Amino acid sequence: MRTTNWQMFRFSYVYFNSQTSIFLIPLLVTSSHYQGWIAILGGSFISTLMLLLTIYVGKLKANQAWVDFGKDITGKWVHRLLLLLLMCWCVYYASYDIENFVLFFGSNYLRGTPPLVIQLILGLVIMFTVSRGFRTIIYMTDGIFILIALVSLFSIYLFLPNADFTMLPAFVHYHEWPLALKDSIAVTSWFAEWVVFLFMAPELKINNKMLKKLILAELALTFMVLVGWVMTMLNFGPHLGQELVYPFLEMVRSSQNDILGKMDPILIGIWSTSMFIHSSFLIYVAYRCALQLTNQKGKKILIPVLSLSSVVIAYLYSRHVTRYFKDFTSYYAVAVWLAIECIPLYYLAAAYIRSKLRPAAK
Repeated sequence: MRTTNWQMFRFSYVYFNSQTSIFLIPLLVTSSHYQGWIAILGGSFISTLMLLLTIYVGKLKANQAWVDFGKDITGKWVHRLLLLLLMCWCVYYASYDIENFVLFFGSNYLRGTPPLVIQLILGLVIMFTVSRGFRTIIYMTDGIFILIALVSLFSIYLFLPNADFTMLPAFVHYHEWPLALKDSIAVTSWFAEWVVFLFMAPELKINNKMLKKLILAELALTFMVLVGWVMTMLNFGPHLGQELVYPFLEMVRSSQNDILGKMDPILIGIWSTSMFIHSSFLIYVAYRCALQLTNQKGKKILIPVLSLSSVVIAYLYSRHVTRYFKDFTSYYAVAVWLAIECIPLYYLAAAYIRSKLRPAAK
């Protein structure tokens, strides 16, 4: 069965939506207040530029994955170092997903359940999914994408009657440009994880058609995050909104509409599935990096080792939850995320320098 560019559109939307729709909005309400829309649009614009650079690097050898041909651009050891950094980042990021899942279900539905039990179950499910391959992860998103789109649009329609539209003028008149620039960079770290998409080849050809679909996914994601932020502000305001950990879910639970008020199990199921897909793809990318670093050795143990590593990190965070929240929301984390997400830029710079040095050598 052939993977299409439209499937990549659906996959990329689900992949990014699992994080931004749940965790980015309360952070923006806390930091940006009324000018969060500027940060969202600014971060989306920068992310689109990084997507263009990523696709350009991926097209340098269209029939090969960047993990294979990158050493021809930067040299063997620099390439291996960047692969190691990316692998560690993917494992670490997957541990965030696992801990987020534990914190939510442990505090709402599975009280008294040891965190390690939930983490081990998640680790086993992720391990099994990654072992099935990249295309299995892609096909899993087809059905969940339709549910996300329908539920999101339906929820927004039902949230409108309770929105306080008298706040809208504040969105236009309140500006603090240094803060807007700072928050735009922070939003970029959430929107610009395009480096992991370099691992699509050779399963999927990286070309301009794919670029168009990924840009469309970026625009759709920007729209949904923007609307979610607006609905949070208009329903809860800047002060109460920043106290909510899961604002979208709170809007559902506080709704007077009988239909909407009973939708929270559906939303939780959709979010859990998309988060699971996000984690599985991160471990898949880490697996591809590990294969290159070990020269294709130890294939049978790499996926269990990487999955277990994420579980261990999540378990350590569950023992120090305060440290977890500090790391998750700090600007140090933003800097680390951007450093990893800019990996395609490093290869582009190296390729440009090499193209200039070759004529000089001749």
